Amino acid sequence: MKDNIYSYDRTQGSKYTFISIGKKRIVKQVIFTHTGIRNIVNMGFGDLMPDGSIDDKANSNNGDIVRVLTTTIQILIDFTSRFPDAEIFFSGSTQERTKLYTRILRTYHATFSKEFVIKVLIQEGEDFIELPFEPKAHIKFYGFLIKRIH
Repeated sequence: MKDNIYSYDRTQGSKYTFISIGKKRIVKQVIFTHTGIRNIVNMGFGDLMPDGSIDDKANSNNGDIVRVLTTTIQILIDFTSRFPDAEIFFSGSTQERTKLYTRILRTYHATFSKEFVIKVLIQEGEDFIELPFEPKAHIKFYGFLIKRIH
């Protein structure tokens, strides 16, 4: 997974920026924000807009999705190595993106599970339940929680 990542800059301790270079140059940003619940930190990701906001629904279609996702995973590894007690929450901004993240976690589970405990959140009525991530489970996930093993 470490092969072919974009170089990135870390600013303000919890913001990471890199440039996707494909059909065009697109500035991407990953931001980690404390939720105020336990040690849970939300990981947001998307295209950096001129006003400083992040468009997490943008479909850049820039031809470099594998490199962008590999870079984002490397940023997650960097952040959790700096803050090993943080539990990182993320979900897709759309159901399709959550399915994409599920496929990535299934594909690389053997690798990820060496460094991280991976849990999923499922919704039951008004409640959310944490379960261990099972790559072969075929249930609808709301989001994911990842914590570095130390």
